Amino acid sequence: MKFKGDKRRRKYGNKVESQTERGKYVKSRIPLKNPKDIAIDATIRAAAIKSEGKINVEPEDLREKIRKHGSKALIVLVVDISGSMSSEDKAEKVKGVLKRIMLDAQRHKDKLAIIGFKGREARVILPSTRRIFSFKDKIENISVGGTTPMAHGLKKAIEILKREKKKSNEYVPILVLLSDGMPNIALKNSPTRDVLELAKELNRSDIHTVIINFEKRIMRGRNFNFELALTSGGKYYEVGNRNIVETVGSIIKHERNSLFYNDKNIYLS
Repeated sequence: MKFKGDKRRRKYGNKVESQTERGKYVKSRIPLKNPKDIAIDATIRAAAIKSEGKINVEPEDLREKIRKHGSKALIVLVVDISGSMSSEDKAEKVKGVLKRIMLDAQRHKDKLAIIGFKGREARVILPSTRRIFSFKDKIENISVGGTTPMAHGLKKAIEILKREKKKSNEYVPILVLLSDGMPNIALKNSPTRDVLELAKELNRSDIHTVIINFEKRIMRGRNFNFELALTSGGKYYEVGNRNIVETVGSIIKHERNSLFYNDKNIYLS
């Protein structure tokens, strides 16, 4: 099954302004607060303009550095580990997918968080971090089974994304949902309504959302994951049983890069 999307311009530049003292010094500015990363050259120039011989640096002459670094992503992966994923083959493929995503995030120096949902709750498998492989043992210990509290997983993901945004604007937020079934545990109202309300919040928050359906099937007369993608303003993909690890890894890599670079036609496999 293949869909094509429209050509679109990149949403974020190749470089973003650093909020820390790291990155390439590209220019200076008058500081808004007490400067920590002082641009000595620009400060001296500002003081020299008004001096008549000896240069005296006054507080109003201070300039701070503006640094730029390569754009990075914060990927929050929400994974269905409920009973519908309980076959040994599917569970191992999920672990393979997670390891592939961890490897790609490490290469790009992205931040990654992984949330698993099953039973009546969602739990953080990997906290938002750049030290990704410090937690690789947690992937091996993932167990599957139980009901599908999808809303719980999405709610926790949104909380992480909002919390990280308050810390820094340096990372572009991406939420990826991996699931093969319908939600059947409610958060407040009904399982499906709760999920769609959270999808609306994702849309309002301008969080790039990617829904990956592990099954090419319609359940109870509706393709809920496709509906979820539409409501969130996100992308929808279906993957079969062949080459799941490679396919999902390529999808996420494509979606990540499409935010930073000029995008060609978007295609789904």
